[in-house]
Amino acid sequence: MNSTSIPSGAWDCHTHIYGPFDRYPLPANAAYTPQAAPFSALQALHRRLGIAQGVLVQAAPYGTDHTVIIDAIAASGGRYRGIGVIDATTTDAQLQQLHDGGIRGIRFNLMGHLPGSRDPVALRRTAERVHSLGWHVLVHGEMPVLIPVLEQWTTLATPLVIDHMARPDLTRPVDQAQLAALVAQLRHPGRWIKLSGVDRAMQGAATPWPQAIGHARMLLEAAPDRAIWGTDWPHPNIKGAAPDDAALLAFILDVCATDTRAQAVLVDNPGRLYA
Repeated sequence: MNSTSIPSGAWDCHTHIYGPFDRYPLPANAAYTPQAAPFSALQALHRRLGIAQGVLVQAAPYGTDHTVIIDAIAASGGRYRGIGVIDATTTDAQLQQLHDGGIRGIRFNLMGHLPGSRDPVALRRTAERVHSLGWHVLVHGEMPVLIPVLEQWTTLATPLVIDHMARPDLTRPVDQAQLAALVAQLRHPGRWIKLSGVDRAMQGAATPWPQAIGHARMLLEAAPDRAIWGTDWPHPNIKGAAPDDAALLAFILDVCATDTRAQAVLVDNPGRLYA
């Protein structure tokens, strides 16, 4: 452990909220059925951790109904932003409403257990559509699926944020060719990396995950001005017990190693991305 401290104004760039279900019920066809995790509980966590700002990622069970996160963003007085999920039926007027409500990007799920299109051509059209709003695309997938898509999109102007470090399994050797391809993608000025999901990468192993620090630092070094972090609270669809969010924060501070780098990852970079 080092003495790097959490900077003032820190962001948690990956959270989900669910409920209260009497006000924000799940649809009958919800992708999964989570436990209630309302915005008030997230705010309490952030106060304990010393986190000032956050990003609410639209939870898959709510589909394209963004009411729960739009209401939370409004209640936060602008301290939180959102990442939405849209489809072919989303109109330009609806996109503008989402923007006015604090949404600053959309998420593409390339993970098999989550709903969403996997067609790179259709997804690119959607990514191009949100570019004029100044939004970015959060791309969630494992390296074997994700990298070929990124390589098809080298001319895409819309910024892409690679979610959860591209979902590696750090309990076994990482494919070095795929890792090199990922690092190469991060040298592109429109590619960002979210240094989150270490608990998933470590398959629920106990903290402090020292074997993951080098991996995360490699990605950070590839894009130091385009790296961000998040807790993934309340940790949906994980194996075993939820990780300690304070340990996740301690991990990213260890990865950053200096106050200057922590300021970039936790404050300055997200401040630009979610403006």
